[in-house]
Amino acid sequence: MLDRNADLVVFNEAIYTLDPDNPWVEAFAVKDGRYCAVGSRSEVKAMIGADTRVVEMRGGMIMPGINDAHAHPLDGGYEDLFLCNFSPTASFHEILHHVAEAARKAEPGDWIIGGSWGDQNMEVMSSEAGRQALDRVSNGHPVFLRDISYHNRFVNSVVLQMVGIDRNSEAPLGCVFVKDPSTGEPTGLLKEFGAFTPIEARMPPRLRERLDKAAGYIVARLNSLGVTGIQDAYGSEGIMQVWSDLDRQQGLPLWLVGSIPAMPFFPGDRAGMELISEREKFRTPRVFPHFVKFFLDGVPPARTAKMLAPYLPEGGEGNGAPFHGEAYFEADPLAEAMCPYDQMGLPIMIHTTGDGAVRIALDAIEKVRSANGDEGPRHVLAHCSIVDPADYPRFRKLNVAVNLSPMLWFPTGLWLGSFPAIGPDRCHNQWLRNKDFVEAGALVSSGSDWPAGQTHANPWIGIEGMLTRRDPLGMIPGELGLDQALDLETVLAIYTINSAKAMGIDEVTGSMVKGKSADFIVLDNNLFEIPVDKIHQTQVRGTYFQGKSVFSC
Repeated sequence: MLDRNADLVVFNEAIYTLDPDNPWVEAFAVKDGRYCAVGSRSEVKAMIGADTRVVEMRGGMIMPGINDAHAHPLDGGYEDLFLCNFSPTASFHEILHHVAEAARKAEPGDWIIGGSWGDQNMEVMSSEAGRQALDRVSNGHPVFLRDISYHNRFVNSVVLQMVGIDRNSEAPLGCVFVKDPSTGEPTGLLKEFGAFTPIEARMPPRLRERLDKAAGYIVARLNSLGVTGIQDAYGSEGIMQVWSDLDRQQGLPLWLVGSIPAMPFFPGDRAGMELISEREKFRTPRVFPHFVKFFLDGVPPARTAKMLAPYLPEGGEGNGAPFHGEAYFEADPLAEAMCPYDQMGLPIMIHTTGDGAVRIALDAIEKVRSANGDEGPRHVLAHCSIVDPADYPRFRKLNVAVNLSPMLWFPTGLWLGSFPAIGPDRCHNQWLRNKDFVEAGALVSSGSDWPAGQTHANPWIGIEGMLTRRDPLGMIPGELGLDQALDLETVLAIYTINSAKAMGIDEVTGSMVKGKSADFIVLDNNLFEIPVDKIHQTQVRGTYFQGKSVFSC
């Protein structure tokens, strides 16, 4: 006889399902890792049998697990455990102190690798004096430090000499070797991936043993924050192999969507159709290698984002002529590169921060739709920090999701660092207009982009930032367009079901609906009953994945 009794039944006064047809319930039941009933106490009681575990949770709130639709979790975990880390708010003097400490402990031949420095340090790093100061504390070791955007690096003279960058060297397209305006010598500040990939080719490889340890560490950390689904936004072959092996050997406690690169940005990486055609070797019950990743531009503070209006003349790039930044593709070649993947039914994520890059990406997708038909997969534009008003309606029309990174782009050092590049007026009036996306009917999802921009992947900070348009931690002053603040219902949808849709896993997770995976979190407070400026303090009391506890406190 078929056993209809549930494995788990949970009662609570505040269960927010993210199901628009049934938003608040009193109870739910789980069978074989999936919801088998979601509704009233009386409805769910019928699922209780002799072996059913019954939990009466009093107070707080239960909701679906968070889906982080844009992160680099393995990189972040590795940095936390093994690199020379410091806060993005660190001064240049503090950075030198961290490097000096690492150099004191380093063995002969060791590299000092770490980050992340904030844009407030870019001025001193753009001078030969800054590089000389780094040289003095590095004790002869190669030093390689990344910024909060992940798009720029600061290195010492040992590294520059190693790869032959001098006053006569020219950077690849879209990249910059910053040189001292007085002496013409390279300062060690390198902007955009192509400027420093030759250096990464010389760096000691990350050991698989350490990568495995970082993977285990970070999934436990993510579970503790309430995350039950994540999209690795640069799923290189090595990274995807780690996730795939971990799931086969131990079972991942979250869903992992891989974004396989269409274009390599790191030495030795396979990319494009060569790797994407082999994607199924990474597939496991909880690892979905079905996304493709393109980069189209950089970031505004470094003047590497592609903009419709020119950058301010200060900064040197452009030789005095109006400078808009450079894109890696124009619309026609980008469409040509995307078409084969679209035909294969593979969604594509494109890094676009400037409004010029967004325009190119949308133009390319329009060409893809014209060539392949309108029924192709939903593609995703990541970041979209500045978008021309004419382009907001195109997201819905072309079935393109937007993936915002509030933890990266609400008032942070990156925001302030963009003032000299595009001016405070453009920052205040055009930056991250979340509500415009929602009102235009776009599918809005969210991702931390961690470890870019911050030292944590805490989604509750990003959630509050979308509600208040202020830095929840109070480190960065000011507000970012209060007219673009969203309500709590909308933001929770962005962080759960919307992100699941953008990741292509909404039939599996993202809301508490019968038949979906029982991925839910137990919070210390009802988010709808606390002051909005306290949401960043939210504590996760328990995280459940496929009906099983993966974190409790």
